[in-house]
Amino acid sequence: MKIAICQSNSIIGGLKGNSQKILSGYRQAVDEGADLIVFPELFLPGYPPLDLVEKKEFREAVVKAAEEIAAQTKSAGLLFGTITEDFEDSVGTGVYNSAALCYDGKIQFVQSKSLIPNYDVFDEVRYFEPAKDIFVHDFKNEKLGISICEDIWNDADYWKKRRYPIDPVQKLVDNGATILINISASPFSYGKRKEKFEMLSLLARNDKLPLIYACCVGAQTELIFDGGSMCFNSSGKLEMLGKIFQEDYFIYDTKGSYSSIDKVESIFEEEILKALQLGLKDYADKTGFKKILIGLSGGIDSALVSYIAVKALGAENVHVVMMPSKYSSEGSIDDSLKLIHNLGISSDNISIQPVVDRTIEMLKEPFKGMPEDVTEENLQSRIRGIYMMALSNKFGFLLCTTGNKSEIATGYATLYGDMCGALAVIGDLYKTQIYKIVKFINREKEIIPNEIIEKIPSAELRPNQTDQDSLPPYDLLDRILKMYLEEQKEVREISDAIGDPEVVKKVLRLVDLNEFKRKQAAPILRVSSKAFGYGRRFPIVQGWRK
Repeated sequence: MKIAICQSNSIIGGLKGNSQKILSGYRQAVDEGADLIVFPELFLPGYPPLDLVEKKEFREAVVKAAEEIAAQTKSAGLLFGTITEDFEDSVGTGVYNSAALCYDGKIQFVQSKSLIPNYDVFDEVRYFEPAKDIFVHDFKNEKLGISICEDIWNDADYWKKRRYPIDPVQKLVDNGATILINISASPFSYGKRKEKFEMLSLLARNDKLPLIYACCVGAQTELIFDGGSMCFNSSGKLEMLGKIFQEDYFIYDTKGSYSSIDKVESIFEEEILKALQLGLKDYADKTGFKKILIGLSGGIDSALVSYIAVKALGAENVHVVMMPSKYSSEGSIDDSLKLIHNLGISSDNISIQPVVDRTIEMLKEPFKGMPEDVTEENLQSRIRGIYMMALSNKFGFLLCTTGNKSEIATGYATLYGDMCGALAVIGDLYKTQIYKIVKFINREKEIIPNEIIEKIPSAELRPNQTDQDSLPPYDLLDRILKMYLEEQKEVREISDAIGDPEVVKKVLRLVDLNEFKRKQAAPILRVSSKAFGYGRRFPIVQGWRK
């Protein structure tokens, strides 16, 4: 069977545009002799549709669009992800995450998702019911075994511990499937594509069936989808691989002969840069922003965000602002100017000092008798935030924040200051990872000035300030944070690993205390297995580590 994979980028709720992409891909594939054309999970409504699913008018519009698409099909099959509804179901939502198979002018077969995830960034239990049953479908002398994303992530041969008691794919095999097709919307995190490759290869090999895995591509706010659709033969050999972080279209013949593909993932630095570029570009494009605004401090974080912005939207669409105070070193300005030149971007230089001085003067009376502390430091950051928001409002720029995961975790990003912005581009990267990525960027020539890389990190909010005045060294801090945030370890386990329980307690306390800040932060582009935001839900008010 000749199967066309349409690895496309949808917009949540953009039914007209998504429908056009489906029909365009279908017509192209039909002209090229495809028997079956496949689009990813929930492609028609966009993934994840979240509370749009709860709107009756939206669901009805999705159903109508699906029927209109089906009406334009001929003998070639069209498979795409959509929403279906069972009006006779008196228990539960009656709404399903489904795969619709269309041909000869109508929807001929629907297979709904069986395993409904409810962990990390997934909250499908809130909206969808599990499939009532699992069937194969006879089509063009094959028995199609169709599953949706999570359904294929519960293979007993691959996972030592499974999340669900049933295995939908095994049931498809038991029912006589001759081809396995999985439509997916699987969010990117580094290392996951290699895991998918190993899992799917084992499944195809054990079941002795060709396996088609069609994954969406693009970014939906904080979630990034990397594409990388995969086609395996019945021996478990990967024979076709979709483009990574790009839309793609290709036809796979299950009876054809192809070279085996063994490498599916690049090095960390390259993958992360491509993911963040796509995340930022899609956010800007899908929300209508044309230009990006960044506060440039002379530090490595804002330098990296500026570089990513240039790669995402082009140098002509990136504007940066330097906002020196009396504590800003001369080097910070010089380093920023060098970066501006290297990237070819526009800039402004606006001192915050007059406003800082006037604000402190106005607060002298209410602050009478009290020593200066972090209040005055934060004033500087918050005044910078006022400047940046004003420029964003006046010119319609997309303001990006520049805080990294280490800072956001421990509260070393100022609420209503440097946290002002619509999107946190590097908020899922630890400080040590920032340095790795910047060195990778500079591997052939100096783009981000070496002076920025080599300087001691500092917020420059008081004389001779460095980050390590109040935080452990970043290599130690990031080890602790990774164990706590991503591996779900607690004080004892982390202390056993690093050997300093007092430092561990301090860091974990900082993370817990600053939950209130993160609840008010910009969405963070997710590139790890556990990012702040939608996928990590901790209480602000709690007594676990009081």
